[in-house]
Amino acid sequence: MKSSANTIFAMIMCLLLISSYGCKKDDKDLSAKEAIENENVVAVGCPKTEYRDWKTSEYVLPYPMGQSYMVTLSHCGGSFHSIDGPDQFAVDFAMDIGQTITAVREGIVVHVEESGIDGEFPNNLVVIEHEDGTFAQYMHLTQNGALVEKGDKIEQGQNIGLSGNTGLAGFPHLHFVVTEKGSFHYPYTSIPVTFRNTSPNERSLAAGYRYTAFDY
Repeated sequence: MKSSANTIFAMIMCLLLISSYGCKKDDKDLSAKEAIENENVVAVGCPKTEYRDWKTSEYVLPYPMGQSYMVTLSHCGGSFHSIDGPDQFAVDFAMDIGQTITAVREGIVVHVEESGIDGEFPNNLVVIEHEDGTFAQYMHLTQNGALVEKGDKIEQGQNIGLSGNTGLAGFPHLHFVVTEKGSFHYPYTSIPVTFRNTSPNERSLAAGYRYTAFDY
């Protein structure tokens, strides 16, 4: 009964996300500037927010070079990424279960949860603390999908997990967010990030478009 209820809930969440943000059938790589000019795409970035120059960003996309995934929700994109909410600066990447996730920045693993079953709770995740005290959180991993352990030193671009559909996911995807130093526990405070190894993203990534990870 519990499994059936979770399945129904996941279907409802998926329909809500798709109806609100419309995954484009002809998704493609593009710059954030082009996305802003496309009225079919959710506006890029959060209002009155200063973004670091993407060309010199400390962060790279959370998947291997050559891979390409579509963004379904981005900064201040409504729903769970609402303005002033804990996840206002989170980014969701549509990924089938079992896709490789890599570290956006080097750091130390401070938390791992991988006991959840896809379509159910808990929410599987890996949390990595950076040298400045901020945390990168990689969520909704598949069961036993963590490729690292607490205390591991992680290099940028290192394989750290496998995507899934655990927790409050609704459909398979990676929920990625960088949070302020102090505590990574919810409700955390997210911070805006850009990515240097992909198409121009002056105000981070645009929902409804696909971004390829280039060499860095």
